[in-house]
Parts: sequence; C-alpha cells; structure tokens
Amino acid sequence: MWGGNATNGVINIITKNSNETLGQFFEIAHGQYNYKEADYRYGFQLNDFTTARLSVKGVQSDYYSFNDDEWNNYNVAFRTDYIEDDQFLTFQLGGYHTKSEHSSWYTYDFLDQPLHPLYPDTAIVANPSLLKDYSRGVYSSLNFGKTLDDTQYKGSFWIDNNSRTEPTANGQYSTVNGDLLMIKQLNEQNELTMGIGARYTRLKIPTAKANYYTGMQPYQRLAYERVQREQIYNVFSQLETQLTDKLTSSLGVKVEHFTRNDTTELQPQLRLHYKVTDDHQLWTGIGRAVVTPSAVDSTTDMFVLGNAIASIPNCDLSQHPSCVGMYPAMNYTAGNKDMDNESVVTWDAGYRGKITDTFSLDATVFYSEYDNLRMIDDGRWICTYGYCEDGTTLPGGTAIFRNSYSDNLTAQSYGAELALFWQPTEAINFNTSYSFIDTQSECDSRYRTCDTYLNGGYKALYDHQPNHYGSIQMMWTLNPQWQIDWWLKHKGSVSSSLEYYEAPAITTLDLRVAWQQKHSWPLVELVVDGLGSSTYEDMPNKAPLEETVFMRLSWTTL
Repeated sequence: MWGGNATNGVINIITKNSNETLGQFFEIAHGQYNYKEADYRYGFQLNDFTTARLSVKGVQSDYYSFNDDEWNNYNVAFRTDYIEDDQFLTFQLGGYHTKSEHSSWYTYDFLDQPLHPLYPDTAIVANPSLLKDYSRGVYSSLNFGKTLDDTQYKGSFWIDNNSRTEPTANGQYSTVNGDLLMIKQLNEQNELTMGIGARYTRLKIPTAKANYYTGMQPYQRLAYERVQREQIYNVFSQLETQLTDKLTSSLGVKVEHFTRNDTTELQPQLRLHYKVTDDHQLWTGIGRAVVTPSAVDSTTDMFVLGNAIASIPNCDLSQHPSCVGMYPAMNYTAGNKDMDNESVVTWDAGYRGKITDTFSLDATVFYSEYDNLRMIDDGRWICTYGYCEDGTTLPGGTAIFRNSYSDNLTAQSYGAELALFWQPTEAINFNTSYSFIDTQSECDSRYRTCDTYLNGGYKALYDHQPNHYGSIQMMWTLNPQWQIDWWLKHKGSVSSSLEYYEAPAITTLDLRVAWQQKHSWPLVELVVDGLGSSTYEDMPNKAPLEETVFMRLSWTTL
C-alpha cells in the first residue's frame, strides 16, 4: 500500500521462493572493459515443507568506459522457505562487498601563506593520491504469516548494517525494521487491513578532524554530531469495499511519525476500480505520500573545494599583470533541520483492456503537486582573504561561501503513459510503451537561485527534463534452440538557453541472441548494449556511455 519515500509508485523487489530454484545453477560472463561475472546457486529440499537456497556472485569491471580503474562486487546470500497449509516463514541472510580504486585522485594541503605572495593559489598543494572506495554490508530478514479462519496475519523484520568510504557518503549505517499486518474479511463486501511498523536507524558520520586543512578531499560530507539516531513509527489501515458487482473502492490512511525532525504526517489514499467486463477495466485514485526526512539535507554539511577570484591587496601592477588572483575557496552547503517534509499529492486514472487474445493495452493519465522540495538558498561569503565573520582566521587567505538547504521549491507535473502488448504469433511478442511528462517548478522570487535563466538555479533542475520517452521490445523464439530479443529505447531532447541543461535526443538499441541445444546443455547468450552507438552522455555532465558487448554462459541442473 505504501513504501518508504513512495511518490508516484512503489517498486518492491521480491526474490524467488527457494522452492522455485531447486537444483544447481552456474553462470559466467565476459565482455568489454574487462567485464567478468561468475554466479553459483544451489537450491535444495530440507523436508516436505522446507526448501533452501545458497548463492554467491562476483563481478569485476572497469569503472567507466573511459576509466580503467577496477570495480569489484561480491555477494553471498542464503534463503530458506517453510510453507505448510495456511502458514509460511521465510528467513534470509546475506552480505556484500564492493571495492573500487581511483588513481586520478588528489588530496590537498592548505599552507599558512602562499608560496608566492602575488599568486594566492600557490597556498594549495595538490598531492596525487588513491581513492579507495569500499562499500560493505550484511543483512538479515524474517517474514512470516498465518491464516486463522477469515483473518490473515503477516509480519516482517529485517536488520542491516553497512558502511561506505566514498567522501560524500562516508559512514556506518545500521537499521532495524519491523512491520505487523492483519487482513480480515469482515463480510462478503468488505475487507479490512490494519498494521503497525517501526524503524530504528543509527548513523555514524565523520566529523571535521583537528588538522582539517591537511590532506583535504576535493569534496566531502561531514557532520557536527558524529553519532545520530532516529526512529520512525507508523500505523495504517485500509478498507476495500465491493460497492456493486462492478465497482470496488479502497480507502486507506497511514499516520507516520519521524523523530529526526519531530513531525507527524497523514498520508490518505482513495481508489476506485470499475470492471466494465472481464476484459476491460477502469480505475482512478488520489493519494498523498511523504518523503522520509534525511540526514543528507538536515544534519550533515557538504564541502567542495574551489577557487575565488579577487583583487590582491597592496598589489603593484608592475609586479603582477592584473593584480587579480585566484584564492583557495570552499563552497559550504549546510544542513537545515527546520525544513518541512517533502510531499506529493497525485491523482491518476487509467484503462486496462484486453482487445483480443493477442493484443492488450494500458493507458494512464496523472497529475501531481509536490511541496517543500529541496533547493539551495542564495548564500553569502562568510570568509574572505582568510578572515571570517566569527573572528577566526583560515590558512592561505581561504574564502568560504556558505549556503544552506531550503524547502521553498514546489512543482507540478502532469503526463500520460501508454503500454501495448501484441503477440502476432506464438513465437513473437512485442511490448511497447510511450510516456509524456511535463514538470514546472516555482519558488520564492526573493532567491536568486529560483531564476532559471539568469543564474541556472535549482528551479532549472526540474524545468529542464525530457518530455518524451518511448520503447519497443521484441522477443522472438526462432526455434527450440534460438532466441533473439531487441529493445529500442528513446528519450527526447532538452532545449534550453543554458548550455549546461541542453541534452540531445538519445535512441539506443540493445540486442540479445541466445542459443541452447537442449535443456541439459549450457545457455549461450551474446548481449550488446547500445548497438552501434557512439559515445554519448545520458544527461549533461554525466559519465559517457557507449556500445558494450559481453558473452554469457549458464547451466541449470536439477
């Protein structure tokens, strides 16, 4: 019904029950940019009601196509399922380790005085370094359920602990979460769902070290409070009612309390479903969702190194061509604990129809209003020439520009989605989709950062988004041994008077060719992402993408 940070939808990834993956499975893959992958899975039966699965996986590749820094990921997982009559239990345990090393990296030392008095940028010394980015974690979950008479009882508990060393996400994060759910059939027309949930989170985020201006990262996120704890509590209820033989309503509400900012949010939802015939259905709904408050914009600060151009005091033009220099500088974006929670109210309506046995379509229209979206305020210089407003002094004449997060941005979006399925023959089927979405944002005009075109402010991030998305996917079984799949994807261009936000239209074709002589033989697949594509950027100033090719072999034995 609801999901953490859900707005226009919820994605819930559910792994297969272990009774669906009995036997052994082994897969290896190799491709361009040193891509290598190996997977092994073993599923087995413990007794008539219990099955289990153990899996391990490793992936190694270059970090980007233009960067041969190595990236590695390894994970191991165990799952067991117990199912008997009207009860079930699932237990999962796993862990992962991700490692990447980046050689094109520097740390910086700020000197008390520049090496050359007329060139203030010589107060920064760049030191070639190696960024070792590690991400590690372990997790465990327990899901259970039982049906008694006309009532279902379900529960889920999970715990995870993970850490990261990348400068903007450096820290240790631990979470414990629990939910209990009851679904009761009140009578033939009414079904009631009720539940409660709680989450406890502990964050351990680095604070500024004593020798802060030695060995500085080019950017990093820090906290004043090293250990942070928060809890989330919620209760929810939903009543589904069969109003007529064709019309069903669903009315629900979730009340959620966040201790991070001591707020309580109401998230109601109303949906109607009309069954015209067995093959044609209409639906509509309206609901409100809230984004869980985050440490990123409330209790942590972001520092980015740069330069500030300023006149050099007491400068003689005979000794310097312009008496203007580049001073070491930092952009300091402070968290703001006084912001309201981001929220969205969405109305949508749709049609789902089975036109023939081989052709069906889904169509949706929607309108959303977003409130309290995050932006950056105008900010100001709090330190210049090494002297700060609070009386402190900084080495090397460092300047600091301070701004902070604000919740003064709102937005509206509307659009439509169309999805078609067509199966002209038993061997071929097509899935096509088209989406149109238009987003316009507004914020307080007293902020310069709201001016889209003069300053390239935060408003521009929402206003400059592609409007058109489309895709066509074909899956073709040529014969019992051969399969060909292709997927054509298109994203519309973005036009702007600001070059930073301009983006060309992008059309790519992904291809998969598979062969398997018989079930006991390995499945051989050739996969090409971006067939024939030259290097392109998915969005401006993002890592370039290009055609990649890899081979994959997999075996399944029972």
